[in-house]
Amino acid sequence: MRNIFYAYIVSFVSASFVVAQSNSAAEYQSKEYDGIVAVVNEDIITSQDLEERVRLMLFSIGEDASSKLRSQIEREVLKEMIQEYLKWQCAKKFAPREGWVSQEDVKAAFSDVAKRNNLDCDGFCKLLEKKNINKDVLLRQIRVNLEWIAYINARFGKFVNISKSEMMRTMTLIKERENQESYYVHRMFFPVSDAKNDASVLSQVNNITQMLRRGADFSELARQFSRSPDSNKGGEIGWVFQGQLSPEENAELQRMSTGNFSVVRNSRGYVILFLRSKREAGLQKFTVAKFVQVVVPFHDPNPNREEVESVLNYMNEMRKNSLDCNNFIKCAKDSGFCGVSDSVTIALEEVQQQLRSIIAPLQAGEIGHPIVTPNSIIVICMLDKKTEKIPEPTYNDIMAQKANERLSVFADREMHDLNKKSNIKISDRYGSLLSYVK
Repeated sequence: MRNIFYAYIVSFVSASFVVAQSNSAAEYQSKEYDGIVAVVNEDIITSQDLEERVRLMLFSIGEDASSKLRSQIEREVLKEMIQEYLKWQCAKKFAPREGWVSQEDVKAAFSDVAKRNNLDCDGFCKLLEKKNINKDVLLRQIRVNLEWIAYINARFGKFVNISKSEMMRTMTLIKERENQESYYVHRMFFPVSDAKNDASVLSQVNNITQMLRRGADFSELARQFSRSPDSNKGGEIGWVFQGQLSPEENAELQRMSTGNFSVVRNSRGYVILFLRSKREAGLQKFTVAKFVQVVVPFHDPNPNREEVESVLNYMNEMRKNSLDCNNFIKCAKDSGFCGVSDSVTIALEEVQQQLRSIIAPLQAGEIGHPIVTPNSIIVICMLDKKTEKIPEPTYNDIMAQKANERLSVFADREMHDLNKKSNIKISDRYGSLLSYVK
């Protein structure tokens, strides 16, 4: 069986110090080191490293740099940077001669991030530059994530055995419940590997829920912070039936309303659930939309009214003069400054409500009206739209899901051990983080 473990993309990289190490923290004294906020074994995290990652984090979740939550975000980012250094050191130590991942793997993952931002790679790099974000920070983050996934697969994949009888029971259960009410769920998971860390993990969860209440994007927070194996997809686990998740999560989903999130404590840790959509019992069809997004990033990170109106007028004129979607897309590509995404095919029932309200009214071949966002203006071209029968999960889908879940348990234990054995020094300013990382 080919085991596939999708780990999460978390924050990366690198002043006085509080010391955490597995033997005796008393051996060290707090010292001032200008420009250094943490040392993870032999690697240093500088204040500049932290600042670059905070800027990337604020950009990815849509928060303004002057946010009152910046201090909390900074602390959460530093936690993840420390954890990521431990992963990098571990994966590097046991890497085969040819390495765990190739440069092509990293580039492909970077391209996926660009697509999630409705841009091609060149357009995304330009946007990062305008936002004063070093693209190498994101590339390092991606590489560490891929290295860790490969390491966990190589070390623990042989211990994951899923019997045919277990698979048949699961397939039968899904078949029995296919006509019941089901839920389209995004999920973040934060393991509590030691009871003494419960309060610090809950504190992190509370900080993240505050970001969500301020309008931060759930998917981006999941990619940055969640320990769930589906976090690389923004925590998206898709349609689930009653009984498919933990009892605590199943009970909470029944109480939740669409578009809301909720915190649940289960046997392994804390879960933040986001209910994107709910399917009524017996509903067997859904609408599939295929569309392309044309994006014009603003030249100024904080565009004035004149720039917004200028771009709007240009897009409206191009839309007016285009015969159809294909003609509009061609004009956009020929313009030299419009970004054109690859075509996206997705079920409308799986799209977040805000985007769904924009896409749903468009018919096949229709060019949407320009949409103004903080960073750009977007036009959606609906290439195709049709109704299809809801597919059942395949045998391979379920096998991969079960393998991911079990490998995630091994990953949690490995991180717990790495933290215990590590020598971590943290600036006095962030000293309380020790209760989380140790």
